Amino acid sequence: MRFKNPERPHIVDFELTAMIDVILLLIIFFMTTAQFVQRARADLELPKEQGEEEARVETPPLVVNVLARDEGDGRFIIGQQNLTADEVLDVIDREIARLRVDGSDVSDFELVIRADRRGAAMAINELGRGLRKRGVAHWRLATEQPR
Repeated sequence: MRFKNPERPHIVDFELTAMIDVILLLIIFFMTTAQFVQRARADLELPKEQGEEEARVETPPLVVNVLARDEGDGRFIIGQQNLTADEVLDVIDREIARLRVDGSDVSDFELVIRADRRGAAMAINELGRGLRKRGVAHWRLATEQPR
């Protein structure tokens, strides 16, 4: 019969290599996704207004960035693409058509406009007229909280 040696405690051995691999993969994942989020937003100086509390929506809205440039070409940015006003309205037309195919109404269309406060309001007005012609009545203008 074998007896245990009471002087030698049993030490549990953990294999840390796999845990370190998983942690490094998570770090790499979060670093790359953070870079994508930064690239999707144009560097703009938003208007400083109180605004409303951000409502949670199920599907992410379409975000249109309006630059403060004076020239008309490439004034708008969606994702990472510089677009003209006509190209932005074409993207909106495609999104509305996609909503209709899914069985939704134009009133379900979500749009956020991030306009640089140093720019002219003419670009926002032009975009608003195009949205009204397409039946989009509700869109939001992004603001920054005043400090």
